[in-house]
Amino acid sequence: MRAYTNLLRPDTPFGSVADPWRRPTKWLTSLSLLWGEADGEEPVIMAAGIVVMSVHRTRPRAVSAPLAQFGYHVVVPELIGENGRIVKVLDDALVQARRDAEVIAWHNAADDLHVLQQLPRPEGEPRHAGITAVADAWSDRTTRERSTARCVDSSHDLGPAAGHVSQTAAVHDLEPMKEFSGAAQQKGAQVACESLARNHPGGYCPGVLAASVLTSAVSTALLGGKYTERLMWQEPLRIVEFVGAVAWEVAPALFSGVAPRLSE
Repeated sequence: MRAYTNLLRPDTPFGSVADPWRRPTKWLTSLSLLWGEADGEEPVIMAAGIVVMSVHRTRPRAVSAPLAQFGYHVVVPELIGENGRIVKVLDDALVQARRDAEVIAWHNAADDLHVLQQLPRPEGEPRHAGITAVADAWSDRTTRERSTARCVDSSHDLGPAAGHVSQTAAVHDLEPMKEFSGAAQQKGAQVACESLARNHPGGYCPGVLAASVLTSAVSTALLGGKYTERLMWQEPLRIVEFVGAVAWEVAPALFSGVAPRLSE
């Protein structure tokens, strides 16, 4: 499993919530997953992205590409069969986000959560607490337990209920990256999955997968912030500039405007 992050403590992204010597911060977190299928086996998580953005408690915070700030933790597999390791990263993040974040944003989360819950677990391993709790909360986002994060589905709550986050983003004054818009994003993830399964590195680019899921997670965070009136921006906000300002090193060729090579 390969990780990309700018967090000093990626395993505890909400550390400042509990650290008494640091200024308390309110957080919005978003998640995004890319899936693939290999030879009819169980679904393969090809990339998972977690993004955290600071928000104000009572008013929207203006964001722009030149002043972009967010934390990210992205993981991609380096071998088929790493679902378990990636699920643990997601579950640990959700356990913390449910209690320490103000908002959890996810695009069409019910589908992702359903598949995550259906993935095989080693015998005797308990259910993943974070995934299970957030899945339960997602079934009725109009109510929530006290001191837990508000859940926002950018696919259904903002409208229109589009199949791709890039479509919803475009409706709400975010300019998605054309490389990861519409069906192109899933097609790229599937090509990478097949290449990984066949041990053919020519079609597998970890950095491109990481950039793909990261742009989705950032778009979802911005949309969730808009819906909850925690974030605002001047239209249009270009995702390539916003993400590239913070995470250029994930895929320099993409964020420099140069077409990426098929292999790294």
